[in-house]
Order: sequence, then structure tokens, then C-alpha cells
Amino acid sequence: MLPARYETIILYARNDAFGDGLIRIPALRAARTAFPDSFIVYGTTGSSSLEHVLDRHAGHLVDAINVRTPLAHLVASHRKGKGRLAVVDFRISARWLLQASASLLGRGIAYEANFPGFALSWRPGQRSEARPEHNAWRYHRLIERLAGKRLPFDHRLEPTPAARAAARGLAEGKHAPLIVVAAHGDGGKRMTADQVVAISDSLIADGANLLYVKTPGDGPDVTELAQRVPKLQLVDSGTVEGVDVSDVLLALGEFADLYIGAEGGTAHLMATVMTPMVIVSGGANMARWRPLSNCVDVVESRHASPSGLVANVPAPKIIEAAQRMLATRHRDHPYLLDHAAGVSAPQFRDNDTRKDKDLKRAV
Repeated sequence: MLPARYETIILYARNDAFGDGLIRIPALRAARTAFPDSFIVYGTTGSSSLEHVLDRHAGHLVDAINVRTPLAHLVASHRKGKGRLAVVDFRISARWLLQASASLLGRGIAYEANFPGFALSWRPGQRSEARPEHNAWRYHRLIERLAGKRLPFDHRLEPTPAARAAARGLAEGKHAPLIVVAAHGDGGKRMTADQVVAISDSLIADGANLLYVKTPGDGPDVTELAQRVPKLQLVDSGTVEGVDVSDVLLALGEFADLYIGAEGGTAHLMATVMTPMVIVSGGANMARWRPLSNCVDVVESRHASPSGLVANVPAPKIIEAAQRMLATRHRDHPYLLDHAAGVSAPQFRDNDTRKDKDLKRAV
């Protein structure tokens, strides 16, 4: 299909928490690439981090963002002129998708629905069964189906120069492995002060340079952490002057040898700069929600703790995973380290020789 066939394209989702917004960016980027002349609208039934927290990274990829707006209202308001309208539905509820499909039937509107992954990739001869598939790739494939061609998948983000300068100061140019820890979060996606203290004590004793970043949400009391682990460097990402929280984390992720935290938005953010990481999963389907990096060690709380809670995972399990990741010293995209000019880190040199490494498809 030619891009000119669609005057307007509506991309529609239920809502976007921080991580949700991040894994939709590749699809938005693909849509802008495939349809540079179309008017692209991003709409949601609820709130969206693309509208505010991630606006700098996603704002230029769409022409309008309409949150808390029913799909029917978006279709009605953009059904103008003779140009064709297309709707790409990122939602996963079969009921909603069937209702939308029925409401658009016979109206000359192209409709791509996010039915289960096997329905998009099933081939004759295959057994009909659900195949869990990463959501980011499913969203991206919907855009490819609308465009009728393969499109680049790119989930990478870049921090601002100011954020990189701030990160250089926070990293202090130390040659020891730099490990970023974040335990704050919402709901069950956070770790306890006891876990952070045990992890910090062990890895600092091994010679690592640990930096704890206080991210939005609830979590350990940083004053308590400072008292219990004097060598742990504490950073409140909301107080770095002139730099957004997400940019501070992005820049630190470029420098860091490892990130440790619970599954959630911060892990997805670190994956956009290919930070090796250890994440503690509270039960999310990792086939569908895994951070988009090949350098991830997942500690499943349901296997590591009798209660199945992130907060109850024994610290030694997390420390063992961290030690495994540090032993490999591997990064998906070594060339990203070019951006970290000014920080001398011998551990980066081996990776720098492999700058022609292709982007891996991480699922």
C-alpha cells in the first residue's frame, strides 16, 4: 500500500504507563517512516506517558495526541475530505477489537486489530496455538501490515547533552564497574531497603561503584540507605537541575555496566540504551513484557520466593545474577559508548572493537 492512500492514521491504545509508552515508540517511529505525509493521531482511552513524560522522545513522531478519548470520537472528528482513514488498534481485548471492527465495517476505513500474536503470524501447516510474543514487536507488525512492507524496528533513545554531562559527574570517572540500582516503583514493582543494603554491601565489597537512583514511586527511605551503606552514592533523579528524570536515567544507563531493579518502566528505559541488567519480575509474562535487550538476567519472584513477591526475593539470588552479568561484560550495542566520551572505563574497550554489530531482535 502506498503512503498516499491514507490521509489520516489513528493509532489507538487503552492507556500507557511509563513502560507501555516506551515499547510503543518503535511502532510510532515505523508509522512516521512508512507514512511521512499522513496525519498521524495517537489516542488512548486513559492517560499516556507519551503525552508528558516521554513527549520529547515521541512528540515528533505523531501529529496529535488525544488521551481519554473514545475511538469512535476520534474517527468521527478525523473523517473529513476524500482521503482514506486507517485505524491501528493496539488494544488486546478481543471484545473491544470485535466491537471496533464491526463499527468500522463498510465505512471504507482500513483497520488493523491487535489480535493474539499467533493470528498475525500463523501459516498453513502450523498448529493453531497462542504463541506469546513481545508486545513491542506485535505493535510494530501492525504498522508493517498496514504499510504492506517490512520496516526498521528501532527502540533506541538518546539522552540530551546536558544529561550526559550530569551523568559524567555522577559516575565520577571511576574505573570500577558502575552499577545503577533503582528500587522505587508502584505496586509490587519495588524492592526493600534490606534487599538494596544486602546487594550494595556485597557488590561494593567486590570493588563495584554503586549508584542508587531514587525514581518516582514508593520505595526505600534514602536517608536510611545512606546510614546503612555509607559508600552507596545516592541520586534523586528529580533534583538534577535542568534535566528530566528519564534523561538522567538514560545517560546513566549509557555509562553503567549493570542496572539492577524490579521489572517496570525504569528497566524498559534502560533497555533503550542497551544497559545490561538484572530485573526481578513480580509475575509479568516475560515473553511479552521483557525489556528489549539481549543482556537481561531475570529473577522470577514466583520461583525465588515462597510468597512470589518481589520484596521477598532473597538478596543472594539477585547478587548471583548480578555477578553472572558482570562476568560477561557484554553489551548489545557497543557503539553507544562513543557517546560516553569523557569517562575512562577500561571495561568498555573490548566492546568498542565491535561497532559494526547488527541490531539484534530481542524477544
